[in-house]
Amino acid sequence: MVHNWKRIASVAYGCAIARLALNLFLYFEGQPADKEETISQGALDGRYMELLGWYLEGENARVLEAIEDFRGQVKQEMETIVAYSDAFQIYEYVLNRMERRYDDGLDAVEVEETELTGNLMRYLASSGDTTIQNQRIHEILRQLPVRFTRQKYFSMVHDALTIYIGSGFAGLNEILYLLRSGSLIEYSKRHSSGYGKLNLLMDQLKSLSFKELDRARYQKAREQVEEAGDMLLALSESCTCLEQMVNDLYLLCLTGPEAVRDAGEEQAASAILKGLRDQYRQGIREIPEELCEYLPDLEGVQEEYYEKYQRLSLGRDGQGDEGNQLAAKVDMLMSTSPFAEFEDNTRPGCVTREELEKEVAVLFTELESIFASCQKPVVRAVMATTLSYLPVYFHSPEELQSYISNSLSCCTDPAEKATCIELLLQMMEMDGYELV
Repeated sequence: MVHNWKRIASVAYGCAIARLALNLFLYFEGQPADKEETISQGALDGRYMELLGWYLEGENARVLEAIEDFRGQVKQEMETIVAYSDAFQIYEYVLNRMERRYDDGLDAVEVEETELTGNLMRYLASSGDTTIQNQRIHEILRQLPVRFTRQKYFSMVHDALTIYIGSGFAGLNEILYLLRSGSLIEYSKRHSSGYGKLNLLMDQLKSLSFKELDRARYQKAREQVEEAGDMLLALSESCTCLEQMVNDLYLLCLTGPEAVRDAGEEQAASAILKGLRDQYRQGIREIPEELCEYLPDLEGVQEEYYEKYQRLSLGRDGQGDEGNQLAAKVDMLMSTSPFAEFEDNTRPGCVTREELEKEVAVLFTELESIFASCQKPVVRAVMATTLSYLPVYFHSPEELQSYISNSLSCCTDPAEKATCIELLLQMMEMDGYELV
């Protein structure tokens, strides 16, 4: 039995055109006045408005020829933003652990190391869910001070990754990406001249001498990290919105020929899209008042269509005919994951030991290069961050307890240790755990 493609197309189209009009309105309204740090996204904006113009002029086929490639470009931009975010988080990690050197107003931490270790172990045991326990272990590892050699670190990473031998490549690829992203490798690969202000901020952080840091320089560095964080959050939200708009434009081209349309909704959405397209072409950012008058006609429309779409999708079969293949693409574009891939391009087969060793060797070479260019506090931040991404590599509770105890006892920096203890206490408190 073939599903009713016309009904699916109509509902998806109605949702997409309403959502696109509202998102473009918000996107247009929220564009930053100063685009120094968003040169790359500025180019993407221009390309998107060009594709939208083709659609509004009835050139669906032309849009369909170009839109998948453009969708991939936006995803690449998002991955660059994530790489920058992860890089600044490394420096935020370092500065957080120096805070008590320069802020005399912070309360003293009164918990002894042995008492903390015992509470952490009881906190882990308090959840009977293995998944939750593993999440808690990862967070503990992220907060603990790191005091061991590179060789020990590489050994821990290698041993943890052997769990992927015999499994598919998807899991290994995912963890390798996380390790590269959390260790400045992705940042070094994706560093872009299009992010002028962010590059300047990162260069200033890199040039800091943590041994010679004083209160004024510390405070300035904190402000730089916060500024970068605000910028990157705005860029991330903008890029996510742009990808959603790409998906909706794609949906309009795929479903438009078969969709039954509501005349009032169509008129309101088209007026907004054409009006904003014209404003963009003229280089005018102000949104005309007359376009705002169409917004009430689209209020609640996308939510209504999306609920209808969900009900329709529940009753569909999974046959492989052309209609169902098209519906599968529509499903992906209608999903809550704007950057989802249409196809699984994961390498087939299972990971062998030889293949794992090859991948690990490449990773370690990249890490060595990063470590050679970084100061010791940054190297420790990278180690702590990446260890928290690994599959749990402790073979017993006693081994984990020993690791926690040794991490705390080997840290001879009172400010760092106090901050780590404070963060661990906050983590347990937020989960509702009461200290014993």
